[in-house]
Amino acid sequence: MEDLESEFEAAHPGVDVTVTLQDWGGIHDRLEQALGSDSAPDVVETGTTETPYFASAGLLADVSAQAPALGQDEWIPALRASGAWQGRQYGVPLYAASRVVVYREDLFERARLSPPRDQREWLATTRALGRAHRADPDFQPIYLPGQNWYFLSGLLWDRGGDLATRDETTGDWHGGLATPQAAAALRYYGRLQAWSTAPVDQDEGTPPQYEVLARGKVGQLVGMPWELADAERINPELRGKLAMFPVPGLTRERAGSSFLGGTHLAVAARARQPELALDWVSRLTGTAYQTRLAIANGTLPNRRSLAEQIDDPAVRAQAAAAENGRTTPVDPRWPAVEAAPNPIKVLLTASLSGEPSRAAGRRADRELERRLNQGAP
Repeated sequence: MEDLESEFEAAHPGVDVTVTLQDWGGIHDRLEQALGSDSAPDVVETGTTETPYFASAGLLADVSAQAPALGQDEWIPALRASGAWQGRQYGVPLYAASRVVVYREDLFERARLSPPRDQREWLATTRALGRAHRADPDFQPIYLPGQNWYFLSGLLWDRGGDLATRDETTGDWHGGLATPQAAAALRYYGRLQAWSTAPVDQDEGTPPQYEVLARGKVGQLVGMPWELADAERINPELRGKLAMFPVPGLTRERAGSSFLGGTHLAVAARARQPELALDWVSRLTGTAYQTRLAIANGTLPNRRSLAEQIDDPAVRAQAAAAENGRTTPVDPRWPAVEAAPNPIKVLLTASLSGEPSRAAGRRADRELERRLNQGAP
């Protein structure tokens, strides 16, 4: 970012750039307030689930005319779709991040195990890793808290289901959490989670799962690529012992579906320097800086073709995972679904606590539909 600031200011004499980093917690409210003010920032970074909301509220500039020159045809499809609203493009993909399995490569090798190639083999591998360490009561062959709804989403997509579908005639959303596909996804989640002592009523951020991994008593976790580096930073003894593989799919021929997170760059509707803002966006989302960002952060660049050219293990693992990457339903009301208490998290805890999945799923669907269908988009 410092290099980009210097480059940009050299290209535009007399222009000063101020980059302000924000904590992600509470970012929605802060962005909404900033974008609606008379001193709105020229460019903002928005999460993929937030971009349609800000676009529908009239807070972002329509960049459809400039999108082709920004590489629109090469963008990762899920990121392109989540940056659009009602056929217009508002968000330019900055990066993508697929859930992957971070694992202890040294422990796998010691137990003569290899990264599993499908979900059935994944269960067998996890069981074998647990048995290899049964003398250690604190060891978890996998750390999987009960409310990792991102991981559940991938399992649901693998089985042909979806979190919600929209009736194109009425415009109403219908939940997909009481379906046979959801029941099968919850069953598999439960079988894997049975090998973990993580709390069933917390998500992967409570406590931060990379901190648990750093203690040296975990064989695997489903998380983001940078959690590997976070664990190594806390516990340098893990350096060289951690690696990643894509979440396995139902068959060996297809990697598992992955919740594709990421962010967009967007120009504020009230930007005071919209042309300069677009130049900044163009530089940061162009090939040179996309390559640097991917290597520095272990994330995917916004173009799949570029990911194939980057020789980095984190990028390679995610590129394989992103082949089947998806995002949440594109609707400005989706952030309301994720607000506490997130009904998908509640469903997971209920299912893992013994409640029949169909009954818990119907309750989750009712709440999801209430939140998605209230108010016009």
